[in-house]
Amino acid sequence: MPYPRHKPVSEEEMDFDRYSGHYSICQYLRDIYHMTDNSEIKMKCRVGMAMTKAMNQKLQDYKHFFEWVEALEKEGKTPKEVL
Repeated sequence: MPYPRHKPVSEEEMDFDRYSGHYSICQYLRDIYHMTDNSEIKMKCRVGMAMTKAMNQKLQDYKHFFEWVEALEKEGKTPKEVL
């Protein structure tokens, strides 16, 4: 099953330096982006950043869903009853 394609993040997003010095996937991709002059590598970093952000959002969604299920179970309910 193919995964959906991601639009690359903007070049402004790659210039964002708020987390400079932090060890994160996004900052690592930004560092690579600024180390090269190769436009193909820069584009791959921008797409990789978009993919990383999408993955992070999905993980947060899963976390919130399971927290919601756990709260329902404490009340003695099931998700099927609520939905």
